[in-house]
Amino acid sequence: MKLTWGSGIAVIYLLFVVILVTTVTIFMKEDVPLVTDEYYTKELVYQQQIDKINRTIKLPQQLEINIDKENINLFFPKTFKHYDLSGTIHFYRPSNLEKDFVVNVEPDTDNKQIFAISKMEKGLWKLKVDWSVNNISFYNEKILMVN
Repeated sequence: MKLTWGSGIAVIYLLFVVILVTTVTIFMKEDVPLVTDEYYTKELVYQQQIDKINRTIKLPQQLEINIDKENINLFFPKTFKHYDLSGTIHFYRPSNLEKDFVVNVEPDTDNKQIFAISKMEKGLWKLKVDWSVNNISFYNEKILMVN
């Protein structure tokens, strides 16, 4: 049986459809997690976040976040008393929501808080510090690479 050019085109179209259907089927089975489950609710309260960021920018001394070989160091502004500081620190892992964790802001008498990186998985992390002093809220973010 000899293949004509018309039959060849039909075979190519049929092959293309089979590959396309297979690809769509494979990708439909992939689990694509959302960054957050409550994205709509978070979008509605984002103006409060913008206000916190603007207040933070206006501070005379900023929160410093440094990473060394063993620790993540947070240095809160010395203009505030350590016992007036409160809030949460969210360690956000973009590649895996299950690795996220949250700790409370609890600086020592030098307004410093330390976290050991030995407990953290290597890779990219986003540190979200939502802190307040005397009911005035502030917010900082920093992207960190844990090696």
